[in-house]
Amino acid sequence: MNARSNLLTTRILTASAWSGALTLALGLSACDPEPVDEREAEVEVDVAKHAASPVHAGAAPKVDDHADKEELHAALKKGAHAPMPGAEKAFFQALDIIGERYVDPVDREALFTGALEGVMGRLIQIDGHPINVLLSPEELDELLSGTKGTIVGVGVMIEFVADVLVVRDVIPGGAAAAAGLQRGDRILGIDGDRVAGMDLHEVVGRIRGPAGSEVVLFVQRDTEEWDQKLTRDVVTIRNVEAKMLDPEKGLGYLRLRGFAETTADELDAALEELAGAGMKRLVIDVRHCPGGLLDAAVTITSRFLRDGDAVVAIADRHKGDKELRAEGDGRWRELPMAVLVGPKTASSAEILADALATHAGATLIGAPSMGKGSVESIHELDNGWALKLSSGRFVGASGELRLGHGVRPHLPVSLGEDHGHSKPAALDDVGAGDDVALELARSWLSGERR
Repeated sequence: MNARSNLLTTRILTASAWSGALTLALGLSACDPEPVDEREAEVEVDVAKHAASPVHAGAAPKVDDHADKEELHAALKKGAHAPMPGAEKAFFQALDIIGERYVDPVDREALFTGALEGVMGRLIQIDGHPINVLLSPEELDELLSGTKGTIVGVGVMIEFVADVLVVRDVIPGGAAAAAGLQRGDRILGIDGDRVAGMDLHEVVGRIRGPAGSEVVLFVQRDTEEWDQKLTRDVVTIRNVEAKMLDPEKGLGYLRLRGFAETTADELDAALEELAGAGMKRLVIDVRHCPGGLLDAAVTITSRFLRDGDAVVAIADRHKGDKELRAEGDGRWRELPMAVLVGPKTASSAEILADALATHAGATLIGAPSMGKGSVESIHELDNGWALKLSSGRFVGASGELRLGHGVRPHLPVSLGEDHGHSKPAALDDVGAGDDVALELARSWLSGERR
């Protein structure tokens, strides 16, 4: 195994329940898991006590091996056959039969690739969202670039809305921003081919490419249509956005999109700016954050905790158990806080929310989080492809956050009533719409509702 492989096998991620590589190719921060079916996700929970069950700073939460193993087994993909006897021999026998008897010629490389994808699909999933995935070399490079806070792309966040490819956001400094693309613009074609009928994989494959290369997007805005040539380049991902929500009451707002190597520095700069503008209380929004690097999560969480507070406990059957604790003076630990959570809050974002509620008295508002509870590592194969593999499991500071059990809000909001959970608003629009959870946080921290 080459030197890079050795490095990758030790890189621990708390990535989201999706592969992450698809959106990074376009200049997206690693922040959005697959959409949640709102009909299935609508939940009402009893109002919990404001203070979560505390964990003493000297005793980190423990991972219950028996309970978590049951959770792991329960998370295996449903609907699959039970293991058959002699499966390995039967597999190669079946391949030979397919090669000899299938109606059309078959590509054995394609069959083996599909088989490996199937193997990964039999491992842990959360609500049908894959966590363990096979990554192509391009997807691997994009995923690792995203953890460093930069990617090569055109600088747009996109999504399919009713089968139409729509620009969800434009990243400052990217080619799309320089060309004047806007939120809500529709992308109808790529290099002369219509987008209709393409899936997200194909769209990403067509738009991504090496730095310095060009792509032509056919764009529609209202009744206007035009071809827009963009040059791909390195784009800096902004994982932290902040503004003063109510300057008179000293209420600041901070949104975390992901946890990359650069996120802690972004956070520090944003908090200093808010403090300079008179911030006395803070809303942290992680409703659309699927996580990221575990080390970044611990560093960021430490900004709000006492030195030595338990952040998370990790169990790894090869490396053993370890406890990760806050380090530093926790400058912002006395700040009154509310944390907005929801079903798209996963991994590192869940660890942050759970620790702030447990140790810093933060109020959790929204809907239960994903409950991912597993830690991933990246393992490169000899051919340049890689596995994103669950290599451990974690329990949050409260002892309640674990695989299949997300953080529970102190003040629940029905997803059917909360328009803020569906997709993040532009920063300028935050606080100006019908975001029920955000308005509840505003009134709670202002003392208007207790």
